[in-house]
Amino acid sequence: MYTIGIIEDEYFAQRVLINLLEKHKQVLKIVHVSNTVQEAKKDIVIHKPDFVFLDIELPGGNGFDVIDCLRTQKSKIIFTTAYEKFAVKAFEASAVDYLLKPILPERLQIAIERIIHQIKTEKEASNYEGLTSNLKANTVQNITIKYKDSYKIIKIADILYFKAEGAYTHIQTLDSSYLQSNKLNFYEGIFQQHSSIIRVHRSWMIHTKHITTFSKSKRSITIANQEIPISKANLKVVFDLLTSS
Repeated sequence: MYTIGIIEDEYFAQRVLINLLEKHKQVLKIVHVSNTVQEAKKDIVIHKPDFVFLDIELPGGNGFDVIDCLRTQKSKIIFTTAYEKFAVKAFEASAVDYLLKPILPERLQIAIERIIHQIKTEKEASNYEGLTSNLKANTVQNITIKYKDSYKIIKIADILYFKAEGAYTHIQTLDSSYLQSNKLNFYEGIFQQHSSIIRVHRSWMIHTKHITTFSKSKRSITIANQEIPISKANLKVVFDLLTSS
C-alpha cells in the first residue's frame, strides 16, 4: 500500500482525481488533500506521503514552493496543471511525471506505474546496500525475506542452500523452504563477502557449514540428503576450502 497526497485548490479537480484514483484503492491510499501552500507543507510533515499529486498554481504561492518540504520527507512528485509551459521547470524540480488537465485515466495509470516502479527500485537498492554493508562487517546474523503477505527473519546459519528456479530462487533452511522473486545472482551479490556462503554451480549456492559429503570425482556435495552439483570452474575452490578447514 502506497500513501499519496493531493495538493489541489480547485474542488472539482480534487474530486476528479479522487474518483480516478478509486480504481487503484487496492494499492493506493489518500492520506491528505491540501488546498494551499501552507496547508500542504503542514500535511506533508504530518502524513509523509510516498508521493503527491501537486498542482502548480495554488493560493499563497505555487507548487514549487513546497518542493523543499517534499524533498525533506522524500516524497515523490507528480505535477498536475492545465498549463504545459511549466513542464520543463517541473522536471527540473525532479518530478517523476507531469499530467496535463483534464487528466486522462490511461495517462494516470502510466504515471502511477512509473512512480511505484521508482519507489520499489530505490527501496530494493537501499535494502541491498544495507545487507551488503552489514555482511562485510560480519555483524549480521539474520536476513529478512518475503513471506506470504509479510516478511520473515531467518538466521543465516540456518540456510542450507539457494537454488535457482528461473527468475526465482528457492531458499532451503534447516526447517523450511521459501521461494523468492529474485534471481540467484541477487543473493550471490549480497553474500559475496560472506566466506561460508559460496556459489558452486550456475544454479546453486550453498552454506559450506552444512556439507555432509564431498565427491571430487563426481563433482558433487551433499547437504541434508540433497546432492548438489559443482561446476568444473568451482571445483578447486570447494576442494581447497574443505581440505583447509
